[in-house]
Amino acid sequence: MLNYLIRRVLWMVPMLIGISLISFFIMHLAPGDITSSEAAFDPKSSEESRQKLRELYHLDKPIIVQYGLWLQRMVHLDFGHSFASHQKPVFWAETDKEGNTTPGMIQEALPITLLMNIVGLLLTLTLAVPLGVIAAKKYGQWPDRSITLFNFIGFSIPGFWLSLLLMYWLGVIHPWFPISGLHSLNYAQLDAWQKCQDLFMHLFLPVVIPAITGLAGVTMFVKNGMLDVLSQDFVTTARAKGLSDRTVTYRHALRNALLPLITLIGLSLPGLIGGSVIAETIFAIPGMGKLFYEAVMMRDFPVVMGILTIGSALTLMGNLLADLTYAWADPRLRRGVMPQR
Repeated sequence: MLNYLIRRVLWMVPMLIGISLISFFIMHLAPGDITSSEAAFDPKSSEESRQKLRELYHLDKPIIVQYGLWLQRMVHLDFGHSFASHQKPVFWAETDKEGNTTPGMIQEALPITLLMNIVGLLLTLTLAVPLGVIAAKKYGQWPDRSITLFNFIGFSIPGFWLSLLLMYWLGVIHPWFPISGLHSLNYAQLDAWQKCQDLFMHLFLPVVIPAITGLAGVTMFVKNGMLDVLSQDFVTTARAKGLSDRTVTYRHALRNALLPLITLIGLSLPGLIGGSVIAETIFAIPGMGKLFYEAVMMRDFPVVMGILTIGSALTLMGNLLADLTYAWADPRLRRGVMPQR
């Protein structure tokens, strides 16, 4: 088990470098760069000034040289500075000689995205697991058909359309929830409890909408897993021993049915950090999704590469975490050899 863990961790290093190399080259295949974006907002910009910007950002060098410079900084967890005019650090906060601290762009956006996506994931799992169990136990009956109909509707509704619909209905026609931003204008004058209420009201729609759209898939995942497990011999043996239906369902069957869901949760780890581009952009939430979208549109390569690298590392870590959680949940794997991926 320990040898397997060490091999997997060591293999993550060249894998991460390969992913970052491919991402770096693909990103540079897109037409234009930051100088083109800045020139679009400055009609007096000359070719000479653009060339100076390219030299400043090392964009005049071959791509492999640019990647080498970036990789050299990344080894020290230094993702550089944004190409935008504010020149903020991409990841870590920096303090200048005068003692002024400039927070990193990812450092500012990450807590907001984590809060939104962790709450959304917990909400999805809290609803999806019971619904999936009910649909499996009542397979072919009206509860199963009702849940299946709900799942089809959830799969069919586009997230951006649902966001705009609820914004109009719950924010304009019935102004119950704010439809933009993270805080109210008078946020600084509120006390602690009022600030929590204000934050909850602003985050309600951006959290609930992705949870609703993701609920259908997780529910079907749990239902299919339960149907497969309930037909196996060990469940029949447990029932023959006289165990209650609740014990058989939740102690024996559900634990094994959730094994595939562990992989799904492990692979959703990058999404907790990457954020929801649609929800954050529509609701103007300054999270990682909105930051990534703006960086791509501005050709802000350091910010894009910083987010992609973090997402790739979390994908590899999530895959490893899923394997280890498999071993914890299934005693058969602890007695044998961990499955290779």
